[in-house]
Amino acid sequence: MNRTLILLRRELLSTFVSPVSWIILVLFLLVMGANMYISIVAVGGDLRQLLSSAYGGLVFWFMFLVIPPLVTMRSLAEEHRQGALEVLMVTGISDASVVIAKWAASSIFYFTLWLGLLPLWGVLSLVGEVEPGLLFTTHVGIFFIGSAFCANGILASALTAHPLAAAGLSFTFNIALFMVHFFSNLFRPGEIELLWIEHVSAIHHMVDELTRGILDLRVPVFWFTLILFSLFLATRVLERRRWA
Repeated sequence: MNRTLILLRRELLSTFVSPVSWIILVLFLLVMGANMYISIVAVGGDLRQLLSSAYGGLVFWFMFLVIPPLVTMRSLAEEHRQGALEVLMVTGISDASVVIAKWAASSIFYFTLWLGLLPLWGVLSLVGEVEPGLLFTTHVGIFFIGSAFCANGILASALTAHPLAAAGLSFTFNIALFMVHFFSNLFRPGEIELLWIEHVSAIHHMVDELTRGILDLRVPVFWFTLILFSLFLATRVLERRRWA
């Protein structure tokens, strides 16, 4: 555990001092800030509708799906390509510790991006009614779903030594969880297939539940399970690479 925390500290330091990370942070805040302004205009200044508008449109999902692959694409792929990963392994740090530290650092940075928007909501609360409960449930969803997308990125980065290939593979994993929602149009309300789609659909969880203040226990349970599964697979990939 101590080695994992030390490695996590190292990863956080390298992440937050990286110029690439700060470029991502600035671009993210600019794009999402502009998106919030457009959303305010779209809802006619009604702050009660702003959350679902700003955190449910195409801009939101574009950032939600694209940022995790960019954050995680170099996590294992770049170190493996440079040979640094093998050096790290011989120090006695377990494969699981490496994977967990890489995932935790990327998830913390990713969630920090969204926390950077909270001051905007604070300013808006001074001129209108912003419901803290809706903000809370929405950010719970961002944390769990975003962490799962980052876990997929770590898995993709473990599967290849090329960062761009890792980013593309990670985006493919995440877009599948996004696109599954559109299969719901093939079924009628109440059908078992539709219920299963809603159970795994990122869009359904965010748009139909969390941004409306509905926090169902199955949502964090599903995404936490997906996180564990992706990190388990990433660990097994590293183990096979060690003995290859």
